[in-house]
Amino acid sequence: MKIKTSILILGAAIMLAGTSITYVGCTTASQVQAVQTLETVGLAVDAAMATSASLYHNGQITQAQWQQIADFHDQKFIPAYKLAIQVAQSNLSSVASPDIVTLSTQLAALVASFQIK
Repeated sequence: MKIKTSILILGAAIMLAGTSITYVGCTTASQVQAVQTLETVGLAVDAAMATSASLYHNGQITQAQWQQIADFHDQKFIPAYKLAIQVAQSNLSSVASPDIVTLSTQLAALVASFQIK
């Protein structure tokens, strides 16, 4: 039952990446889209990390699997995400980078690969 719940949470996080969040203060459609993308990707990754932490604490994944997820998050996703935020703050219209979405998807897939056994 816990695995089904975890998969549902992960699925919801991935679907969040396609939803819209409106920010007050953005002046053009491209600026709004760029902020939405960063926000939704961040929420999806937060949900994936929460799912993986829950799996680890419930003994459903090993220390090595948790470390692999944490390393991917800390060494690949976070640096790219921080850079995307810096770019967005200086020029929101240039943040349509699929790289950050790809890293988010890879992190979610890594978590999912450990769940399905």
